[in-house]
Amino acid sequence: MSAPAPSTPAPATARRRSASLRLRVALAAGLASTVVVVLVGVLASVLLTREQTERLDRSLVPGSPAVLGSFASTRADLAVTLRAPDGTVRRVSGPELPLTPLGIPISVDVGGVAYRVRTAPGPAPGALVTVGATEDDTRARVAERQRLVTGLGVVAVALAAGLGWVFAGRAVRPLRRLTDRAATLDGAVDPDVAPPTVRADGSRESEELADALSAMLARLHAEQQRSTASLHAARDFAAAARHELRTPLTAMRTDLEVLAAHPDLPERDEVLADVLRAQARVEATLTALGQLAAGDLPDTVGPDGGDAVGVADLLRLAAEDARRAHPGLAVVAEEPAGVVHGSLEGLRMALANAVVNAVRHGRAGTVRLGAHAGEDGGVVLTVDDDGRGLPAAEQEAVLGRFVRGSTTGAPGSGLGLALVAQQAARHDGQVRLEDAPGGGLRVSLAIGPGRAG
Repeated sequence: MSAPAPSTPAPATARRRSASLRLRVALAAGLASTVVVVLVGVLASVLLTREQTERLDRSLVPGSPAVLGSFASTRADLAVTLRAPDGTVRRVSGPELPLTPLGIPISVDVGGVAYRVRTAPGPAPGALVTVGATEDDTRARVAERQRLVTGLGVVAVALAAGLGWVFAGRAVRPLRRLTDRAATLDGAVDPDVAPPTVRADGSRESEELADALSAMLARLHAEQQRSTASLHAARDFAAAARHELRTPLTAMRTDLEVLAAHPDLPERDEVLADVLRAQARVEATLTALGQLAAGDLPDTVGPDGGDAVGVADLLRLAAEDARRAHPGLAVVAEEPAGVVHGSLEGLRMALANAVVNAVRHGRAGTVRLGAHAGEDGGVVLTVDDDGRGLPAAEQEAVLGRFVRGSTTGAPGSGLGLALVAQQAARHDGQVRLEDAPGGGLRVSLAIGPGRAG
């Protein structure tokens, strides 16, 4: 059954979303400019009204060009009222103005007309003169300028909304491209293909988002590779276990059935010995398969993430493991200088399997563990034995899984040297088999220069 095709937004839907976003940005820009224009308009109106009122107040001074020395008005909108010290009106130019506090401009209503008036001392001692002007012209000028400010504000709002629409389109374009690109990524996940790199040039935000998506895809790809490798390792383990364990388990069942059917069988001890040998073979095979499956899993061992292991310490630990596992084996370990970066347990397991191969299949009595610098700057770990050795034609083949050499004289799973080769590959190196200088077989485990200390 084929998987359903990934759903991707239609072009029309993407365009509608883009237009909707541009519209929201334009409305936001228009609203923001409206608030600014209203605030500026109110402030301008207040300042304009004050400026025009102060200008009118300056004209309400006796002796100004608009008021003659006889206190007659030269302007139709001006009125002058002269009062004697006793408060009686002596002369009037225009309508009679009310008496107001001395020197303070005040707005009053005279005959239904708004006047701005000011009272000042007159020409004679104690006399008072009141000068007033209608506020109609002042209000008309203020209203005219307010209309001008309002018109400019409307134009500014429209211009801000239009620019918001234009610039929003430019700002949204990289995000729209990024959305279209991201919509196609769900169908491009393949553990065997490098993850795509998302690009969205045009704005810093879209580039940062594209980088974040690329990093996320890389992490997902790495996790999928690990999951795929784990699944393959589990499948290989199950298949190998079924293949390798069928024969010994069948033999054990047959022997047990014989013992159950014939409790007094004269060959009882031999049958029990066969059962124990088959059980040991099953246990050894399961152990080797478990190590092999664990080695198939991806890890994070690298030049910066692996353990820094002294070569001398590694060989000393491997020698101690060999002596414990094989009490009658003579083990000689060199103490070279140097450091390798990698998995301590993995390297110990590789050396231990090389020793087991020498003892079990080579019938070696002495094993020498050593190390020297490789030609490419790495480190080469060596395991030399004095056993039977291995024909040159088989030295490469036995590194495969479930392959045994023709000189072997003991049962086995054929996984020991395959485990050594696996650990070499995990440490950017390789394994080579050759004749040992003193006879027997040499197993050389090269650690790549990228991991050499």
